[in-house]
Amino acid sequence: MNLYLAAVYTNGFRKGQSTYPKLNEREAQIVDTIPNILESYHYVHRQKAVDEMRADGAQVFLDSGAFSAWNMGATISLPKYCNYIQENEDIIRKDDGVIMASVLDGIGDPLQTYRNQLEMEARGVRPLPCFHFGEDERYLEFYIANYPYITLGGMVGKTVEQLITWLDRIWERYIIDGSGRPKTKLHAFGITSVRVMERYPWYSVDSSSWIQFGAYGSMFTPDGVPYRVSEKAGTIHDMGKHVLNLLPIEKAYIEKLILNSGFDLERLTTIYETRATFNMWAYREIANRINMHKESRVFTPRIQELF
Repeated sequence: MNLYLAAVYTNGFRKGQSTYPKLNEREAQIVDTIPNILESYHYVHRQKAVDEMRADGAQVFLDSGAFSAWNMGATISLPKYCNYIQENEDIIRKDDGVIMASVLDGIGDPLQTYRNQLEMEARGVRPLPCFHFGEDERYLEFYIANYPYITLGGMVGKTVEQLITWLDRIWERYIIDGSGRPKTKLHAFGITSVRVMERYPWYSVDSSSWIQFGAYGSMFTPDGVPYRVSEKAGTIHDMGKHVLNLLPIEKAYIEKLILNSGFDLERLTTIYETRATFNMWAYREIANRINMHKESRVFTPRIQELF
């Protein structure tokens, strides 16, 4: 499973960008060695962002950012999106010749997403198709049958239980073959749950939780547990609610984890960029643990449907 950290360039963390000088040597090392980055066209379409990514030798997975634009009351021009992909193909990753740029989603409209797929292909761009939570499953069948790499979206904001119920169904019915292995490469957009990462043999996933947890005062451990650590957190004086007020055995575990990972507790409590880079490291550790069992990873249906 390839884990893509989302919005690294958007938040200025790479060398030559605004946030990078704030990092210490260990934090910069984490940022310098990120293997996979996903960016949203909605946020990196301006030339300044393109120039920074190109100067850094970027190879990004490009999401259209249609959902972000929709949330902000904006729209994305399909012709401009296609032109951007064609003009900046050098900074967009390819996987076995497949350009890793997603289709422009039709938010809440699977037919429009399908039409956008066809129009983008007619304009000379073959994007990764996207099937969204709760859509007519005939679209998923078509994409699996016709594309070597597809994406799943519309999962942000759903509970883990909702996701597992839906994902179990479509993995069993459409995605896996008789051996439990996926028929095509599958990317999951916006996955924050370690349970969901572990449960299915994804080819790739992405998450921006590393920056969100950091901004809200938390560090995320490789065990999949967030801890409030910021000195400004309202829970700092509540026993068991903050790293500085844990039970002795748990506090000792966290302090050892921080020390062994090369980070500094004082910086974690005071600097959000430090928390963000710690979370980058933690998510990569989670992916590494999942990939230790890569060869044996299959999906075995847990519940047999009657029909």
